[in-house]
Amino acid sequence: MSIFEELTPDLLTSARPDPIGWVTSVLWPTLDRSEYDGQPMAATVTRSFWAAPSVANPTLLIPADSVAAARQAVGRYHDGKSVDEWARSLSAEMLLRFGPLGAMWLRHRHIELPAPSTTPRFDLISELADRLNTPDLCVAIGLARPKSNRKPILQLLDRRGTCHGWAKVAWNDWTERLVDNEADWLRRLPRGHVVAPTVLHDLTLHGRRVVVVSGVGATRTPSRARDRPPAPEVFEAVAARGFFGRRRVEETLWWRSVGEVIEYATDDERTAIEAVAATVGKRLILVGAWHGDLAPWNVMTNSHRVQLIDWEFAADEAPYGFDLCHFHTQVASELRGQPADEALTYSARRIPHGLARLDIAPADRLVVWRLYLVELIRRTLSLRAAGQATDDVTLGPAALRRLDPTGGNRRREAEAR
Repeated sequence: MSIFEELTPDLLTSARPDPIGWVTSVLWPTLDRSEYDGQPMAATVTRSFWAAPSVANPTLLIPADSVAAARQAVGRYHDGKSVDEWARSLSAEMLLRFGPLGAMWLRHRHIELPAPSTTPRFDLISELADRLNTPDLCVAIGLARPKSNRKPILQLLDRRGTCHGWAKVAWNDWTERLVDNEADWLRRLPRGHVVAPTVLHDLTLHGRRVVVVSGVGATRTPSRARDRPPAPEVFEAVAARGFFGRRRVEETLWWRSVGEVIEYATDDERTAIEAVAATVGKRLILVGAWHGDLAPWNVMTNSHRVQLIDWEFAADEAPYGFDLCHFHTQVASELRGQPADEALTYSARRIPHGLARLDIAPADRLVVWRLYLVELIRRTLSLRAAGQATDDVTLGPAALRRLDPTGGNRRREAEAR
């Protein structure tokens, strides 16, 4: 049986626990056999990788057909979310400096992915190599944990270890929407203290939307400093990418996006959002563009500039300060491993000082925080609207509990009646 016969639609669900099966199904999609007169398609050609940190639980597939490319790929991942991840990637890079000896040490992590030999134009990696005019293309494949915005992220390398860019591969309507949004924002000229990657190629390959962006010329912040937000100038530069001025909350594009998904809200969610609207809907606040996922791992720095990557959730006319709120929430949730309720508590304790550094008036700081809680609920509603699973979404429900701590009790009482 060929790999194409084995790949069934359930492999494409974002909750799929098998990362290798999932990424194979995305990069080598099921084919329409009618185009080939019913001839079987062999899968004898393979692509070789080393799995990190292990074959049993891979988060990164490193190209095994070029030590130079593998070393570059591993070096890029010194930015792990923990000191242990940083140490593992650094150790692997040092081993690969010994060439064949390092490769021999990694042999127990070797894995091969099948690629169609008789139809190379259905091999997404081969087609990327052709489009990029890089016949010796090697790729490192990032495997995110199962979640709604999960997609393969390919680091595009040649055998000498030169990085030719990064490709995001959308595989369903939701991820295509995110990739589209990022490409749109990256085409906007950078301003001030912040730069961003540039869009090199915008392709559709076998029904997959593929956007290739330039590599980064900076490194992520060291782990010991990751809980420190960027300088205020960075937040201001992001805000200035869109309309940066004062608007009534209810007149902003961001509030309009809340209204677009309100029909998917539960009674408790709707009640909480409407209560916030009644309190601050007509208030004039400072709004601007926001990155949407300004977390430590998306901030790249060197001595001259700050570069932000992963603009999938960027939007205009959002309350100024959202990015700071989200930064602290992600530090608590992802770097510190705190449950959602504790993560929001951590964030709430830090944002007054942070918003003060952004010159947000004292009377507006609580408003920004409450609107950020609405944003977390809105994200949950957007997933529902797109038909995505929300079982593993925890920040939205936690935000609802902070806005309306009695809501759950009311729901239970109504169910009892």
